[in-house]
Amino acid sequence: FGDPDDSHVRLGVHLGSALVEHRFERFTLRNRTMYGDYDRFYQNYVPGATSADRSTVPLSAYNNATQRRNLFNQTDLVTSISTGSVRHTVLVGAEFGRQLTDNFRKTGFFNNTTTSLAVPFSATTTTVPVTYRQSATDADNHLQTNVAATFVQDQVELTDYLQVIGGIRFDRFDLRYHNNRNNDNLRRTDHLVSPRAGVVVKPATQVSLYGSYSISYLPSSGDQFASLTTITQQVEPEKFTNYEGGLKWDVFPELSITASVYQLNRTNTRSTDPNDPTRIVQTGSQRTNGFEWSATGLVTSKWQVVGGYAYQDAFVTSATTAAPAGAKVAQVPHHTVSLWNQYKVLPYLSAALGLIGRSKSFATIDNTVTLPGYFRADAALYWDFTENMRVQANLENIFDRLYYTNADSNTNITPGSPRAVRIGLTTRF
Repeated sequence: FGDPDDSHVRLGVHLGSALVEHRFERFTLRNRTMYGDYDRFYQNYVPGATSADRSTVPLSAYNNATQRRNLFNQTDLVTSISTGSVRHTVLVGAEFGRQLTDNFRKTGFFNNTTTSLAVPFSATTTTVPVTYRQSATDADNHLQTNVAATFVQDQVELTDYLQVIGGIRFDRFDLRYHNNRNNDNLRRTDHLVSPRAGVVVKPATQVSLYGSYSISYLPSSGDQFASLTTITQQVEPEKFTNYEGGLKWDVFPELSITASVYQLNRTNTRSTDPNDPTRIVQTGSQRTNGFEWSATGLVTSKWQVVGGYAYQDAFVTSATTAAPAGAKVAQVPHHTVSLWNQYKVLPYLSAALGLIGRSKSFATIDNTVTLPGYFRADAALYWDFTENMRVQANLENIFDRLYYTNADSNTNITPGSPRAVRIGLTTRF
């Protein structure tokens, strides 16, 4: 849609990280620091809804620039303590982080006059000149996100067959928003408590059964922390409660199987007040029920196989602003499967072939447009020059199949990468 020569994405990323670890007596102290600088620009044409007779479709255009700088630091202290016959592995730690984001968006004006251009549905490309400038509502803002957290966890080995785990994390999440267009300032601060608990039972040396419970949150600004409005400033974070159980079974020394079932409940999502359509209340909710299975092992001394299958059913349990109860959550396929085979051709040369597949899903939560399911084949070669140096070549989407990975809306759907080659060098010293 639009002008392919005028649609592009540019991304510059600079990352640096450091890990310092010190061990003394029964203690291990780790400190991790990560810095990231991201400069992203993209320009895009977006189709709207077709005309009633499906003869024409309106196009709009925009570009967006985002600059983001992240700095995070986490410190962990781990120690082992015995109280009689009971052994404890205690973890305490703290995390601090800051993210600075600048967003700047422009709207495309066709022939420097209008923001919408109707084109024939049978010929949706165009070379009409476009001028990009800010409209009255385009973003021009600065955000500062600060995170401070502390956490503690105790893994208690009661017997050789039973372990229990308990932990809790306290977060202070502070988001500050400044609108460069009108100098408005908004701020939202949340104090979050995230507990977790688990139990591990080992009925046999080769088998581990586990159950877990945890709570996490998503601030009302969304997962990109890219904006804040007078509405999102007032609402509580969304809450995720996860229940999970599963097993790990070392069937043979060369074969390991894992399986799990889980339920993830998402609450505090925004909904329209049934008594006042102009108000937002946090009564919406979603649920995901799922099952996962994977196996890793050697078929022969030279042939390694890794395979997995996952089933998910994600749906709205209480009406939200976007969908009624019963609607399926967008871009969550019921079935996902993967299989990876790696064969050692020579002592220094290995080859691999794999498949990734997923069933169909909906583009958005209104469940009107379907993303078709697909299978994709990949391959790889690994060449070990020495024990510490490897060259790896990956060929993705061998048969150059057209498939769709995600959607921003019902009319803005992203295809998967065509056939692509990646070459990497890994060295250890």
